Amino acid sequence: MSEKGSRGERNLFEEITLPHVDDVFRFALGLTRNRAQAEDLVQDTFLKAFKAFGSFRAGSNAKSWLFRICKNHFIDRYREKARRPHHSAAVEELAVDSPRRSIEVFERDGIENEETFLDLFGDEVNRYLLELPEPFRRAVLLCDLEGLSYEEISEVLDVPIGTVRSRISRGRAFLKERLVNYAHELGYGRE
Repeated sequence: MSEKGSRGERNLFEEITLPHVDDVFRFALGLTRNRAQAEDLVQDTFLKAFKAFGSFRAGSNAKSWLFRICKNHFIDRYREKARRPHHSAAVEELAVDSPRRSIEVFERDGIENEETFLDLFGDEVNRYLLELPEPFRRAVLLCDLEGLSYEEISEVLDVPIGTVRSRISRGRAFLKERLVNYAHELGYGRE
């Protein structure tokens, strides 16, 4: 590829992906639970994304694409570490969370670690979000906080689109019922 073509591709890549750096970092931090590891994961994610940019479909959601790359790279890194012999268990004990703990959280909680989002809300809203069954909570957070389409959520969660629609609808209904009652307790919505 010519220098001019390469520069144009880099500019297009930056234009499409760089607005999502903060979102990918929050996502990576939820996976790793360690700021330095999250920074490394984001850097690796964007490097892999740039190398694979030729396969990116114009018009598709770049954030969803970056999340998948980040998630897959996180899992690949964990598997690679798991295959290597551990020479220093003491170093791993000093870490906030070991790689095994992070992958266990990932496998249990799924792609979105809700703790990343809970700081955005007040205590009552957090309580209701935590009461929401996990599959509904994940779908609602990806849709309403991350802005992903139903199709993208279907890809990220690896479930049929009809399941995504159902989970979001049921999750929103659950939250609406509780939040309406909470608003009434605070004196809102009464005539």
